[in-house]
Formats: sequence, structure tokens, C-alpha cells
Amino acid sequence: MKTLFIVNFVAGRGRTERQWPPVWQVLQRKYAGQGLETSVTAGPRDATRIAKEAAEQGFERIVAVGGDGTLTEVADGIQQASSPTTLAFVPTGAGCDFRRTAGIPQDVMAAAELALHGLAEPADIGTMSGTTFLNVAGVGFDAEVAAEDERLRNRYRATGTVPYIRAVLHELWSYRPREMRIVADGVSYEGRFLLVAVGNAQYYGGGMRIVPTASLQDGMLDVLMAGDYNVPETLALLPRVYSGGHVTSKKIRIVRCRNLSIEATPEASVHRDGELGGRTPVEFGVIPHALNLVYGPTPANGAKAPDDGTHALVTPQTD
Repeated sequence: MKTLFIVNFVAGRGRTERQWPPVWQVLQRKYAGQGLETSVTAGPRDATRIAKEAAEQGFERIVAVGGDGTLTEVADGIQQASSPTTLAFVPTGAGCDFRRTAGIPQDVMAAAELALHGLAEPADIGTMSGTTFLNVAGVGFDAEVAAEDERLRNRYRATGTVPYIRAVLHELWSYRPREMRIVADGVSYEGRFLLVAVGNAQYYGGGMRIVPTASLQDGMLDVLMAGDYNVPETLALLPRVYSGGHVTSKKIRIVRCRNLSIEATPEASVHRDGELGGRTPVEFGVIPHALNLVYGPTPANGAKAPDDGTHALVTPQTD
């Protein structure tokens, strides 16, 4: 099978550069003459160009080696191509949240073997005002955290979850809930919200299971609305986000939809997969089954969409 590994050595701030070369050497020896090739990215968005060209050249499987950002770029390229191909992922980046939803092993060699031999199934892609995302996009507090997280990682060349936690604590003292109007498939929700997380997949922030009901295969977005939390309430809620237990909070609501718009007063920051993407107003959508994706043996795909297309999924309960 003709397979291309697209490698981003910048991903993981040195982790990819350390972990991938010995794995590639093993693969070359083990699968000599079986159509394995590699291409190294030269800068931002280069993975999209390489993936598009590879798909149109007849590669049957394209493997993103890097972080979630690399994976999104490769997915964009495959989606733009005129010829269908299969997407796989070897996670070597800092957070690699997508692998958690898709059930892809963290071990690089195991992920590479899965990329070559794993079965592929459909996967959805989220859209945000003309751009795409695979994990989670959002408005409000988490977007401000993303900005602070990026600043800390660039300043200290840090990886993992520690910079994200520091960014969360920093924003706790400066960010306050916004007045928002959220319209999900024509149904309006208005009030003060700390954040709105729009899930195509379940995780962000290096392991936070922010939208535990999200599925990559249901053709829907799962939208988590976190209400008017004060600082002590937010601090108490944060540890529960890693397990997904925060969804039982009385100020949390989750709805499913295909189209979503959000306005905020004052304007709020917006992110997609942890990268800043402007400010409100913003619109979201979903492209069902846009990718042919290699899943791991134990994907956390979440609940399927209701047959009747109803919106309410999780309504406020009790703390």
C-alpha cells in the first residue's frame, strides 16, 4: 500500500525530532519495498500542500506525524484533494488530544503500526467561519486561556499540560463571563456564559474531556455551555473536567446541532483546536463523514445523535 508519512519536526518542541527517526528506521527495514515514503514540512500550512498533492498522486494512506495542528493541516489537504485517501495519525506533539477520542496509542511505534494496518472508518470535521477543526472550538474563557497558553509555551519552550494549567489560573483572575446569544439550529439560548465549547471530538488542553458526549461519526456538533461561574465555582469545577464529570454541574448545558452562531457582549475571543481565531460573532458547522480515518482499538466516540434530531442532550443538574 502506497503510504506517505508527513512529518513535522517542530511539533512537540523537540519530541518529534527525538522519537520519530528511530521509528522510521524500523519501518524502513520491516516494510522495505512496500511503498512507504516520508515528507518533512518546511513551515506553517506546508502539511496541507503536501497532503493534497500526495492524495492526488495516488497515495492510499497519508499519516500525520506531529501534534493536533499537524493533523488538522493534513486533514485539510486531504479534504481539498480530488482523489480520496485514508488519514492516519502518529501523535508526537505536545497535547495530542485527538488521539484520545480516536483511541490511537500514545506509543509512537504502536501508533505507526496502527497507521499502516488499522481499519478506517468515517470521521466528521467541524467548521468555524470558513476554517476547519477536528477537536474542539470555542468562545470565551477557554479562548483566552489558549492565548495565554501559547504565550507561556513560546516564552518557556514548555510542553505538556503544565503551561495550560498555568494559563487557566492566570485567566481565572482576569476573565469574567460574557452576555451571549447562542443559536443552535434555530434554537436560541441567552444569558451570561463563562465559555461555550463546540465539540467535534471530546478533548482539549492536554487531556481535558470538555465535551464527553461528542462523537466523530454522528454528523453533529456537541455544544457545551458553561454558565455564569464565579472564581471559586470555576476552581471547584476544573478538576472534574479531566474525567468529564463537570457535565453534572447545575450551570452546564449540552445541546447537539449542525449549525451554530454565537454573539457576545462585549466581544469574546474565539479559538479552534487551541489556536486563536478572531472574535465574536462567529458561526460553526459540521461536515459529516468528511474523512476516512484510521481509529485505534478503543475509540472514545461518545454517544450517537438522537434519531429524531432533538437538541437537548445534557441539561443543568446539581452540583
